[in-house]
Amino acid sequence: MLDLFKIKNSITEEATSILDFWLSMQDKNLGGFYCYADYTGNIDTEHEKSVLLHSRILWTFSSAYRVLGDKRYLAAAEHCYKFMVDKALDSLHGGVYWLLDKNGNVTDSQKHVYNQGFAIYALSEYYLASGAEDALDVAMNLFYLVEEHAYDVTYGGYREAFDKNWNPIENQLVCDTAEGILAEKSMNTHLHVLEAYTVLHQATQNELVERKLSELCKLMSEKVVDGTLHYGLFFTRDWRCVSGDVSYGHDIEGTWLMDEAAKQIHDKALANKVFDQSYDMACITSVEGVDRDGAVFNELREGHLLDSDRIWWVQAEAMVGFFNAYQKKNAVMLLDNAVGCWNIIQQQLKDKLNGEWYWKVKRNGQPYKGLPKVEPWKCPYHNGRACLEMIKRIDLSNSQTTTKFKNV
Repeated sequence: MLDLFKIKNSITEEATSILDFWLSMQDKNLGGFYCYADYTGNIDTEHEKSVLLHSRILWTFSSAYRVLGDKRYLAAAEHCYKFMVDKALDSLHGGVYWLLDKNGNVTDSQKHVYNQGFAIYALSEYYLASGAEDALDVAMNLFYLVEEHAYDVTYGGYREAFDKNWNPIENQLVCDTAEGILAEKSMNTHLHVLEAYTVLHQATQNELVERKLSELCKLMSEKVVDGTLHYGLFFTRDWRCVSGDVSYGHDIEGTWLMDEAAKQIHDKALANKVFDQSYDMACITSVEGVDRDGAVFNELREGHLLDSDRIWWVQAEAMVGFFNAYQKKNAVMLLDNAVGCWNIIQQQLKDKLNGEWYWKVKRNGQPYKGLPKVEPWKCPYHNGRACLEMIKRIDLSNSQTTTKFKNV
């Protein structure tokens, strides 16, 4: 018989291991965190500092303090927060920059909505951890800026890429499709704005935030999810999909993030639609996207080219997504999928010698040597969050048979 609490203890150990690694990434001299470490964990102290990575670090340590209660995590969050508000915020035009040098000077002043969303997400979580009202004020200011400059009144959703003055520019950072198209809108940006507004609403109970979150739930479920229950990845401004690829990692990540958002909205019919749709999407991923040994495939390209590499964030998000779906209806297959992802993480992705997880491994379990442990897109947010979510969810499973997905 499966012992979930034994698994929880193992996951808790893994969470503390990940957090210990990232505690060592603090730059005590120049502020913030180092943003590059090589395959074996050697830190490059000269590397530029990513604002996106800092947001993800701030969220991780804030959430870790809320779940695990270790004051070292709150101190690390405070250290990260100070660097962000001192260096990453544009005091003249508003918003957060994309990239800084090691000293905190701006090297890329783009204002991308993807980046603004993660800053909102992190600042809201930091407020929930620390009670710092100034952090919530910054988060709300970013929310208003996104709504003022990026909201697309004509077609819905958000324009994504802007210069430092909030003038629209080509969307080169997150919308380069396999076909070479620079799409104006992306699933990824909209999913993470939804994620950010979910926590911002938890922190504020603001009516406008709730209304915008409800709009995003409707848009994601009606425009971004396609008829095969996969996310379209890239879109024109008027929501025509311009990519035929399937991202199993984003599909399963989106199922539980959409559920968390739907729990916050007042539209009961829409919330229930989201709950049903996300459950069905998790089942589709289980059928189509899981390898024989339990790993989740990365992508299906052009309808037939399967990328079977095991990527760190895909397995982390799939573990939570499958467990979230299992909590709805007690489908044993989905619990097996979640545990299968955890087994792949422990057996293949965890670097038992140098700490943290490999970026990705081949289908035979061999790591891609040379890929960094830390860089702007290799962060503690996916794997750290997955562990923290599983700790909370397994604790919840001790008190009730199934999770009640009612509109609240």
